[in-house]
Amino acid sequence: MLNHNLEQTARAIFKSWFVDFEPWGGVMPDGWREVPLGSLVQSIDNRGKTPPQVSQATEYPIIDVKALSGNQRVVDFNNCTKFVEAETYQSWFRSGHPQPYDILLSTVGSLAEMKLFFGTRGCIAQNVIGFRTKMPLYLYQYLQYIKGDLVSYNIGSAQPSIKVTHIIKHPIIVPSDDMLQQFDDIAEPLTNEIYTNHRQSEHLTSMRDSLLPRLMSGELSVNG
Repeated sequence: MLNHNLEQTARAIFKSWFVDFEPWGGVMPDGWREVPLGSLVQSIDNRGKTPPQVSQATEYPIIDVKALSGNQRVVDFNNCTKFVEAETYQSWFRSGHPQPYDILLSTVGSLAEMKLFFGTRGCIAQNVIGFRTKMPLYLYQYLQYIKGDLVSYNIGSAQPSIKVTHIIKHPIIVPSDDMLQQFDDIAEPLTNEIYTNHRQSEHLTSMRDSLLPRLMSGELSVNG
């Protein structure tokens, strides 16, 4: 619930400032510009051949659309079910791996699911593209707001899919540096708190999954 409220706060501020232009009487300020998405991002694109995978958990999870689903802005590694070995992680992926604050977006199946990447290790699946940008918090919120537009680029028949070459042409409003900084000053601590809360939740889930079988088997007792 706390993370939901934090997400709602970030979304409301973004909409007020950058969609409704409320501080400026509903009119986009002079000096703001509209540019194609592709001019703001560097793509991390490892789509192509599927890497050799293992089903047992390793330190190198594959981030697919399941890990990008849900309302929180951080990748849910609990939903990662495929992994690669260290050698594959180090040598297979031609565009490298996501870095903190990269935006990950699904391009096949459930379209335009997106998250911000945090952590130290992870590789993106064949149905995911990564965007690296100097304005990740603003652009993440912007892409969330235009998610319907991104989904409308669907060219699939049997299976929904969108082409990166199409979505990077989508126009993005870029505000002044001052307004970007003001938004970051609000969105960054919100995002860090969301991530911290998520990690604590993951830790509690891991403890539960570890202790419950031992309690059920009688190996542990609640009475000590």
